[in-house]
Amino acid sequence: MSSVMLALDWQALSQTEGRVVIAYSGGLDSHVLLHLAATHLTGVAREHLRALHVNHQLSPNADSWQQHCEQVCADLGVAFRSERVTVSDQGSLELAARQARYQAFDLHLNAGDVLLQAHHANDQLETLLMRLERGTGLRGLGGIPATRQQGKWRIVRPLLIFSRSQLLEYAQCHNLDWVEDESNQETVYRRNLLRHEVVEKWQQFNPQIAGKVAQQAEQWQQDLSIHQRLVRRELEKFLAPDGSLSWSSLPESEPAFWMQQYLQGQDINVTQGQLQALVTMLASEADGMPECQIGQSVIRRFKGRIFVMSTLAEQPSLVTLTPHQWQEQVAFSICCDQSVQLGKRPEGIKLLLANGKHRPLKKWLQERQIPHWWREQLPYLFVNNELVAIGTLWQHPNWQGKVQWRDHGVLPWPYECQIID
Repeated sequence: MSSVMLALDWQALSQTEGRVVIAYSGGLDSHVLLHLAATHLTGVAREHLRALHVNHQLSPNADSWQQHCEQVCADLGVAFRSERVTVSDQGSLELAARQARYQAFDLHLNAGDVLLQAHHANDQLETLLMRLERGTGLRGLGGIPATRQQGKWRIVRPLLIFSRSQLLEYAQCHNLDWVEDESNQETVYRRNLLRHEVVEKWQQFNPQIAGKVAQQAEQWQQDLSIHQRLVRRELEKFLAPDGSLSWSSLPESEPAFWMQQYLQGQDINVTQGQLQALVTMLASEADGMPECQIGQSVIRRFKGRIFVMSTLAEQPSLVTLTPHQWQEQVAFSICCDQSVQLGKRPEGIKLLLANGKHRPLKKWLQERQIPHWWREQLPYLFVNNELVAIGTLWQHPNWQGKVQWRDHGVLPWPYECQIID
């Protein structure tokens, strides 16, 4: 099948600065890709070509699959690496396995490396059907991208426009020997159900359907890149200097659309159901401060603007600061010229101000417009259990220490707040 071989730009891959790594499960698809790369890569790229097998330990056959993959690589003269992972039993098994797999990829891939994955047209069709079923936006209609950056390394999927039947033809032509994952037959998993009960029957009436949909998805991706460029230009009109989204400035009939674009710019993808629920929540309680957690991010409304930030599982550690030595915390670093204790936010106290008046801490935080997500994370400094400073925001008039602190950027500050000297 020369058409499959021509699908890869072997010359460009042979000139990549980093290594070419095959995500090799041992199945039909990845074996075809491995065979193609081993046959057609040249020069340093071929010498450094390696296969990475992730052993999910979910099947009683997992170890024999790993041994099979190692032997195939030995026969092809390709360096072999494997990584055992533990897949969480919480939530979706498919999602948990994917997360574990990508963690393994991160362990083995360096800056500039290219990971080749063997997704094909049938995978593209199944993905589009699943996204349509649960609700998706324009970006979701683009399906699986042919290439994308993953941190410091890049993913390339060269077989997306070819159907599984074409890969099977290639494998049989070259007498390839692959493993079959028995879980692929279990229709309890949504993707398998679509594959066996929908796609396979659909292909009986239209054998070319997978390839046609894959080609359409490729066109959608090209159109989407233009659309996104124009949308980003328009989105900037709704952004404050601190990068937050001005909720009140959004067109009345379009908050869901602009909210989705804003979140995608923060690498947060949501389903249509999640998006509508989020918009409804943010549009309610005009005087409140609603928030919602999605994955490892929290979306909050504050003073009519939308902020996205990381979740912090802990408050600052209770430690004693050594004079003139920086202490690292999750949200900030801090240094003091005296020995002080870094502690939690005290309750029910009043601050003595420079003018001699007292102000309740709670009221003071509100008046300084300190966002609520920072109020428990601020560096509260104590001497003999007495609060003497809050970073550089406040200092007891009778205490002569000098404090420095650096924001790590994990929690945003509204642009109105000038908080670090």
